[in-house]
Amino acid sequence: MTSDPSLLSWNGVRLFLICSLLTAMTNFPSGFSHTSVNTAVHKLNEYLNNSFTERYRPLDHEEVSLLKSGINSAWYLFQVIGAMCSPFLCDNYGRKVAFAISIAFMTFAGAMQMLASFTPYSEVLIAGRLIAAVFSPLSDAALILYLQEISPASLRGTMSSLYSTGYATMCLLGMLLGHEGLLGHSLSVLLFVPVIPGILSTAFILWMPDTPKFLMLVKKDKVAALKSLRFFQGYLPDQTLLIDSMEQHQKEESAGNNNEKKEESSTSVMHILRTSHLRKAMMLSVAAAILTLPFYPILQSSTFFFTDMGVDTKTSQMASSLMMVVLTVSSICSTMIIDKVPRRVLLLTCGSCTVIFLTIFAVAEQMHQQSMAMGACFGFVMAYGVGVGPVIWSIPPELSPLADRSMMFCFVYSIHSCLVVVTNFSTIPLFMSIGAFSFVVLFAIPSALALVYLLICLPETSGREIHVIINELKGFVENKEPKANIISSIA
Repeated sequence: MTSDPSLLSWNGVRLFLICSLLTAMTNFPSGFSHTSVNTAVHKLNEYLNNSFTERYRPLDHEEVSLLKSGINSAWYLFQVIGAMCSPFLCDNYGRKVAFAISIAFMTFAGAMQMLASFTPYSEVLIAGRLIAAVFSPLSDAALILYLQEISPASLRGTMSSLYSTGYATMCLLGMLLGHEGLLGHSLSVLLFVPVIPGILSTAFILWMPDTPKFLMLVKKDKVAALKSLRFFQGYLPDQTLLIDSMEQHQKEESAGNNNEKKEESSTSVMHILRTSHLRKAMMLSVAAAILTLPFYPILQSSTFFFTDMGVDTKTSQMASSLMMVVLTVSSICSTMIIDKVPRRVLLLTCGSCTVIFLTIFAVAEQMHQQSMAMGACFGFVMAYGVGVGPVIWSIPPELSPLADRSMMFCFVYSIHSCLVVVTNFSTIPLFMSIGAFSFVVLFAIPSALALVYLLICLPETSGREIHVIINELKGFVENKEPKANIISSIA
């Protein structure tokens, strides 16, 4: 008998719903807030201008744009701070504690921003946003670890892809509710929307157990691990044997790694950089993360790019909204196919398509082919939603042992945030200077080089045991993997 629940079984559907709820709770504060305020951009501009007018002097259009750009860039810089602090909480106090703290503080930050909107003190609103930025990586890390560690190997890709799908869905929801006819008429209402769900989310997280792997392999609590496994996957055959197998495998892995970790009792950035297979996992994860960099300027500034090419404002805004719909639909499609297609093939294929579409966008813009350029952006978003966004954030934990998993994710997340800041700052000035060829210079060429490296070095992770993938990174090739009826349902 197997301990793997089928996705279409009651236990599989239940697990899918739990994972969907977790990803919605994580992405709602950040995804909704980003796009809702971007849609109601005139309300934010009006608030910032009124804040300075009441206390100092009016701001001109360029100053408001500069202030908003600084706020957006500060978000990613403060994410780096949060990301580097996240492993301490995840590894020492558990995924549950880290998750609850992050959602609670992001809810508090949302309430701060809402209350600030009733006052002329925009600094309080900015401070609330920066607090949310610090705790956003912690919630992302906890979510990814939950999705990875509560899912069987046969469903690990499907559940992990919900991270990207949830973000796209929350962004679309924020874009829709941010319209003037719905909630966009009031900045205070928009900022208040995430607060009540945040309070309920914190209560739910405090109620649910930590992940089975953390309870078994870190806390050494077999009873709690079994209860957690049954909470997430339901009552299935061989679950007690599964817990015993996890314990035995951990003992074997610890014995094999004793020589490597004699001088280092806990994971750290230097440990990752000094250990060859972890360094390789980090480089592969960063290479995969490079493929996401064009998405952020397209998400945030697509209307500007289209209008700069000569497309009228109304059409540009409509196209930007439709791109969010395409992103959401393609992310949902990815969730349906990700465990049916090898993840390496999916990432390399869709990653190559994004490079091709970026190149078409650049050439079409230079040739003044507006429709072709806009179509290339839609093609990029579709390829990104199907095989880039849903895959890349599952790579760091899938290439890392449990002890290094949260540090690996957060280290890669930090590097990624720094790259986003640099490329976001550079995109619009370069676009105004050399046109859409800025996307070739900043994104297409680095992405192509990253794809070559991934093609040569990235192992397949779909449906495979974590320890088998790690052994492949170490250079050990196993002729035969164990059947997916014991460890695979939780590895």
